[in-house]
Amino acid sequence: MKGLAAFVMKGRGQAVLVIAGLVCLSFMIPLVGLLSSAAFGLVVLRQGLPVASTVLALSAAAVAVFGGVVLGSVAAPLIYALLLWLPTAVVAWVLRISRRIDWALAAVVLPALVAVLAVYGLIGEPAEFWADKLMPMVQPLLDQAPAGFDAEAMRASLRVAAHYATGFVSAGSALSIFMALMLARWWQSLLYNPGGFRTEFLELRPAPAFAYAAVVCIGGAMLLPAPAELLWNLGLVFFVLYLVAGIAVLHALLSRRPAGKFWLAGLYLLLFVIPQVAIPVVLMGFTDVWMDWRHRRAAGV
Repeated sequence: MKGLAAFVMKGRGQAVLVIAGLVCLSFMIPLVGLLSSAAFGLVVLRQGLPVASTVLALSAAAVAVFGGVVLGSVAAPLIYALLLWLPTAVVAWVLRISRRIDWALAAVVLPALVAVLAVYGLIGEPAEFWADKLMPMVQPLLDQAPAGFDAEAMRASLRVAAHYATGFVSAGSALSIFMALMLARWWQSLLYNPGGFRTEFLELRPAPAFAYAAVVCIGGAMLLPAPAELLWNLGLVFFVLYLVAGIAVLHALLSRRPAGKFWLAGLYLLLFVIPQVAIPVVLMGFTDVWMDWRHRRAAGV
């Protein structure tokens, strides 16, 4: 990883080669797109918007050529690449000028919340919109399902999921953008400020206003029937926010233990294998606003 980051920082040509090349590779290996976003975020963090704008233009041209020659379409891969790069560039710029990781996190979360509100403001029935998109995608699989498979139950589950798809998409996008930013910041720390990223991440705490907004949102979803669907979708974005915060808290607490790395590896494994483990992590991040777990534990309280 450090070698890749160092290669990106050697010059604009090398940066374009990595950023555009990883996007092209992501059409076969989707997760590689995260590395492309992080590489572009590193350019923004270290060299600023003027240099990053040139790298963006050259990378976009390379992806357009790849799309036209290999995929037979210029617009689709170019739009895909810009959707990867531009949000990361914005939050990386916020982090560069503010030098505050909590501000960068806010720059990720606020647009995600606005996106949910915009969908519900512009589309009369978002659930129907998502159901119309999801059903054609899974219908070929249902048609080939083995005997005894309950296709109608699957369709019913998809119709339920469609009610929360707006929140899942917004929250998932926010998480991927923040992950790309954190990877870019880690690379920057490896190259120019060893240990700096660790200190910064361990002190990550969202602004208290988010916690109060989350309380209002979830409380309203539980008590008010009319806007409940909208509020639950907003709640999914807050879920991701406090998942990140909770991981930062647990990193800070476990890093003080002799076997801290072992426990952290176990935590990530559990999050991957048993997603329900995320709930106590979210609660840890949420309550840290009032409990200040990191410093309370450090003081032996």
